[in-house]
Amino acid sequence: MSKEPVAVVGIGQTQHAAARRDVSIAGLVREAARRALDDAALDWRDVEAVVIGKASDFFEGVMTPELYLADALGATGKPLLRVHTAGSVGGSTALVAANLVAARVTAPF
Repeated sequence: MSKEPVAVVGIGQTQHAAARRDVSIAGLVREAARRALDDAALDWRDVEAVVIGKASDFFEGVMTPELYLADALGATGKPLLRVHTAGSVGGSTALVAANLVAARVTAPF
């Protein structure tokens, strides 16, 4: 693994509520991603590749949800990798993404 420094340059979360009937899953993903980009003072065109963490298909109730979420993440036509570990997906996704960036891997995954 490369010793290049890797940093989180922006963070974003959705509006917290017990239920969000005003937006779909794709809308929630887009909301968090947009807030992270705003925090980093970046835009969708600055993103070269996307790593997304989602629960296993069995728990999602949807097969390959990353395919319908690609557009919401500005990832259409870009490399997209889904991480799912059914329990530690948040941490695992961050580690996978950080290691890909540190190794300067953008495509193909």
